[in-house]
Amino acid sequence: MASCSNCKRNLSCGCQKKRAKDGTSVCSSCIATYEAKLYPKPAVKTVTSTKPAQQVWGRNRYRQT
Repeated sequence: MASCSNCKRNLSCGCQKKRAKDGTSVCSSCIATYEAKLYPKPAVKTVTSTKPAQQVWGRNRYRQT
């Protein structure tokens, strides 16, 4: 009998056995959570600017500098 590498549950038939993206065999009930752990989403970085905001809507807004 094969066992799931994620939850260690015994797999009784072939319909329960699924192959994850990295090649390991996991059961059909926990394949989504296992693959979500493989490739975590990158953290969102916030960028702060130290420059003052440039005036856009002024008297000379169409003049090129």
